[in-house]
Amino acid sequence: MLLTPIYIAMTFIKTWRIRSFRARLLEFLSGNTSVAFCKVPENAAETPTLSSKLCTNPKNAYLCDLLDYTNASRICSMKPTQCIEINDWVTCAGGLPLGSSDISPVTDLDVEVLFECEMEPHEGSSHHDIISLESMGQPVAWKAGSHLAIVLKTNIEHLSVVGFHFIGGEFIIDHKLPVVRIQTVQISGEPNKAADVSMRGLRSDIQQGLKQLPELFQWSVHAALLRKLSKVVDIKSDIRNTTVEMNGGTDQVMDTTPVKRTVTLADVSTITTKSLSPDEEFDEPVETIKVDENVKVQEKSPEKKSKEKSEEKGKELVVENVTVEIQHNITPKKSSLKLDLRKGTSQLSTSLLNISSQIKSVTTHKRIISTSGPKKTQPQIDKIPEIKEENKNKCSSPQSTSKSLKSSRPLVNTKSPNILIYSDSIVARDNLEASLRKVLDCDRYTLYSVSRDSLEAGAWRGRAALVAVAGCVGRCAPLLLAHLLDGGRLLALCSDLLHTVLPYYKTAEVRENEIVQFSYDKWKSVKMKHHIFCYQASPAKKQFSTESDRQPSKYTGHPGHEMDIQILASEETWRTPSLLQATDAINNGIAIFSQIHLEADPSDYLGEEGMISNEARLGILHKIMGDILGLHVKDPKEICNLDYTMGYFLGNHVHKLSLVDGWCPPAEEGTRVQKLDKLTIQWCMRGEEPIEPPSATFLPVCLYECPENFSTVEYFDNLTSVSMGRLVVYADVIESTTHVVGGGTLAHGVAAVARRQLAARGRAGNAWLTPPGQAAVSLQIWRKMSPTLSLIQHAAALAVVRAVRTDPAYEHLDIRIKWPNDIYYGRDVKIGGVITSASCLDDDVILHIGTGVNISNSVPTTCVNDIIFEYNKERGTNLASISIEKFLARYCSQLERILDYIDTEGGLETFLEQYYQYWLHDQEEIRVKSKDSDTPIEGTITGVDEAGWLRVRTRGQEIKVAPDGNTFDIMSGLIAPKL
Repeated sequence: MLLTPIYIAMTFIKTWRIRSFRARLLEFLSGNTSVAFCKVPENAAETPTLSSKLCTNPKNAYLCDLLDYTNASRICSMKPTQCIEINDWVTCAGGLPLGSSDISPVTDLDVEVLFECEMEPHEGSSHHDIISLESMGQPVAWKAGSHLAIVLKTNIEHLSVVGFHFIGGEFIIDHKLPVVRIQTVQISGEPNKAADVSMRGLRSDIQQGLKQLPELFQWSVHAALLRKLSKVVDIKSDIRNTTVEMNGGTDQVMDTTPVKRTVTLADVSTITTKSLSPDEEFDEPVETIKVDENVKVQEKSPEKKSKEKSEEKGKELVVENVTVEIQHNITPKKSSLKLDLRKGTSQLSTSLLNISSQIKSVTTHKRIISTSGPKKTQPQIDKIPEIKEENKNKCSSPQSTSKSLKSSRPLVNTKSPNILIYSDSIVARDNLEASLRKVLDCDRYTLYSVSRDSLEAGAWRGRAALVAVAGCVGRCAPLLLAHLLDGGRLLALCSDLLHTVLPYYKTAEVRENEIVQFSYDKWKSVKMKHHIFCYQASPAKKQFSTESDRQPSKYTGHPGHEMDIQILASEETWRTPSLLQATDAINNGIAIFSQIHLEADPSDYLGEEGMISNEARLGILHKIMGDILGLHVKDPKEICNLDYTMGYFLGNHVHKLSLVDGWCPPAEEGTRVQKLDKLTIQWCMRGEEPIEPPSATFLPVCLYECPENFSTVEYFDNLTSVSMGRLVVYADVIESTTHVVGGGTLAHGVAAVARRQLAARGRAGNAWLTPPGQAAVSLQIWRKMSPTLSLIQHAAALAVVRAVRTDPAYEHLDIRIKWPNDIYYGRDVKIGGVITSASCLDDDVILHIGTGVNISNSVPTTCVNDIIFEYNKERGTNLASISIEKFLARYCSQLERILDYIDTEGGLETFLEQYYQYWLHDQEEIRVKSKDSDTPIEGTITGVDEAGWLRVRTRGQEIKVAPDGNTFDIMSGLIAPKL
């Protein structure tokens, strides 16, 4: 009997809570507002975005209010109302996508809601926990990708119940699919009925599958069919949307023939296919141009075209040192500012402000897409039978030659891996670099110690994951402030930069290098040197009335920006700040200011007592770098130095011995030691011991043994070249493969391969990361003097892409060339690069080509095998991963093939045909800025010339951009001087 009153009371309480919840929802939904219910897993890599990426206006969303917030979910309102255009979605008629009934018990359908579900069923759910789709409302349309998205219509009563249960725990719908987001939206358009011939069969297969008995139903097959149908509808919708509306006239399909039209950037908006999440893009995006109804599109007369062409002829300006800015759509970068879900409500306002600023800080640049590309001649395939034979089995799908028109970012963070270090003291700079190397994952980042001139030049802007400074920064302070306000990360140790970022923090008393005690997080009463002893905010008041006067939490002195200030640690005697965090609430830039000498080892001035303080120092740096600044870190105890290893000479044994005898005949004691520019090699015969261990400058190479970590069988089985890569010097760990082939005269085609390089270099001396899993090779190539020598680096980049994509199984992978020498996945993610140098020997030119491509290493960006895995996941295919050995063999074979025909009759045209097939820059609208002028020149990329220089058409003339002396950064849209 006692249970009945308890049950009644619980039911009453639940009903009351739902009614209260409903009242708040009604309040939230009043006006131009949307409500979002989001799951936030505790192990999430980052906070989910405020609005769904499926909406047409997520970048405009800003946070209004918070209804509920837990470690696992949040409910918030946002303005303006989030909109979804469903013309490229699939209709839910006929039971799609989950077998739901077309008839719903819900009436008065006045609220439109978006559901986003995981595509992997939650097997631990019981049937009692599952909520059917039709019980929540009337399904309208759906889209499948990395997640399943469904739009349905319901009413406020059902939305209240759904939201109440959503925040109560796991929310599971049909087929045990967990729901991760529920969001009110406003829909427009009509979903695709999937009635075309190309869709009808897929729709029928899906419906038949849903009719199977539960024990026969296979969700993985069903999910693959949903993705496929959604993909087909997406492509068909894009084709239909390729129309131009003018002066209220009827729609006409845009002619794809190249017609010159005068359309300004202000009149054009770029429409791209939307993805289900920031981590997922469909492989065949189509960009269209929508012209305002009042815009007049003028076609130049043939006479005017002819006149302009004649004026352009003969006007060729060569610009060697330029700045070029590319205008194109930029996918919003993921904020690295993590929302700490474990700090409770005390951190709520700052966290929510950061969520809002993720949306408000996005800037979109416009890019005009032209249907015309560089002039391409027909390849002389009959002159290169090897290529013709290889392409016999290739599919003729248009996917194999489509251009990457928009960002494809399904895999990784694309932030720059550069970390810049500056100090006016060489000792402090070296100590700071050494300290950061002890906590950062150096497989992900390159650390550069830069000069004051380099810092003041500002070429690093937008290309640094972190700028760390110690001491005085002088005239660099405004640039560092701009970097912070643009969303950058700063670490300032004992630096005057604080007075620029937060001018009202002043020094009351200076006692440099005073040893004090402070506490931060779990580190209590740590002894360390302070730069300034008495240091605090100094308002106009002569006396501080409250602690908040002494330590203000906001600074609004930078127009358009608001800085949140948080004291992380204070010196224990005077309670003045020791560690201070400043966060820009608009663009999420973060600066950490330390009056502690975190760069210096306390053991140097505290003796044995300093060992404990040093352990705390590294722990504090580890926490700041990882938890606050959002960088990838490693436990200092786990970081160990790599040892150099023996080398192995691989290839035809007779040929190897013949070359070694020519390079260095045996000395009296029988050893064969060859001295190169930066490396000494000992060629070790069978049973011969090295005269010294491997090091940065000494490499013992075995001639009769094979390495454990490199499959010679797989490499030579895939190698089809005559000389390129037929002889290989391999080492697990080496300073740089370039030191082997670039330091002396060896032979044409000799290669050096390494599993790890400790001091590899890219163009202009930039550091090149070589983590395990990267294919790193240097080749020595002998050529006769030729006009096409300057195309070698472009040929090597083409060989990299063809090494993967000429295999029919991998032809659809969106791996492309970014001029002049980078390899990209889509438009945003760099996965490799090429560097070339040359020297002359009589009539021969000896070229050294260094190539690094991420094959199975997911850091620092992504790799080929990640791309293959994602491709398999999206399309239900089963493509095998590629080994480093197979890639290197195919690369050497492709490079030899390209170089063999590039100097033949018609070979240059064939090369350019293939090069344009894979490059990224057709008709890019750019701005060119020379060092002699502050005013950029607008132009359009038209291709490359016979020397590999970039051709840019500007008003009245064509200019050329040299591949050296400039950087071509698509991600930031800027060509700028190198660091």
